[in-house]
This record gives sequence, structure tokens and C-alpha cells, in this order.
Amino acid sequence: MKVRILPYVTVEVDDRVRRRLRVAGERLRINLHGYLRSAADDVDAAGDRVRGICDRAVNRVDSAAATVNDRIGPAEPAPRPTLRLVDEAS
Repeated sequence: MKVRILPYVTVEVDDRVRRRLRVAGERLRINLHGYLRSAADDVDAAGDRVRGICDRAVNRVDSAAATVNDRIGPAEPAPRPTLRLVDEAS
């Protein structure tokens, strides 16, 4: 997969690297989501306005990380291997 970084800079990325980046991005998204939800629960006593701010932050982080992971992830699944019949006469 080729990733365009700047207008004149393109980097080709191996599928294994893409999978590893996607897994790392997903882990980061889950951890940030958990930390922000925990913070929202901690400030629940402070008021609804602060909790709303934390909830919006959770949603923004979630959507941004999901978008990045979708771009990193493989666009199409790898083709499944197929078997061919080999004729003995050949």
C-alpha cells in the first residue's frame, strides 16, 4: 500500500507493518477511551457540564482513531488460496 505523506512524498508500507500499526492504533483508542470515560465518571460530581465535555472528548477521540485505523487497515482482504488440479499426463 502506498501512503501519501506530502504532495511529493509517497511511502510504500508492507502489509505486516500495516497490521501492526492498526493493532497499536486500536490499543491506543481503547486505552484513551477508557481513561476519558474514567475521568468523566470522576468529574460526575463536579457537574453535568464537565461530564458533557468529557463525553464529547471521548466521542472525538474515538472517531478520530477509528478513521486513522480505517485508513491504515487493509482496503481489501487477502485473496484466499485456491487449489488447482494438476494433470498427471503433463
